[in-house]
Amino acid sequence: MKDYGISLNQHCPCTQQECPIRGNCVLCIQNHLVNGRHLPECIQNVLRPAVKDLAAQMELKIDDGRPDAAFWSTYDKEGLVNRSFARHKKSRKKGKKE
Repeated sequence: MKDYGISLNQHCPCTQQECPIRGNCVLCIQNHLVNGRHLPECIQNVLRPAVKDLAAQMELKIDDGRPDAAFWSTYDKEGLVNRSFARHKKSRKKGKKE
């Protein structure tokens, strides 16, 4: 876990140990909101049991599609950090103008 000076959570429940922004809640949430592909794992952990129960009631199959070590070994981690910081700086500028 690397502290980028924004909001390091030493008790981050995310299982994505290789994620370069793991534990940096502000960067993580911003990244997930922008991409919109899925919820951060900390929120998934809260919702997963309820969704599994609901899916079972509807006879739906649930697959675990979370990134694994192979995914992170080829992912552009430095690019993720740079994009996350750029979004953070941009959102802070917007907030100051309002």
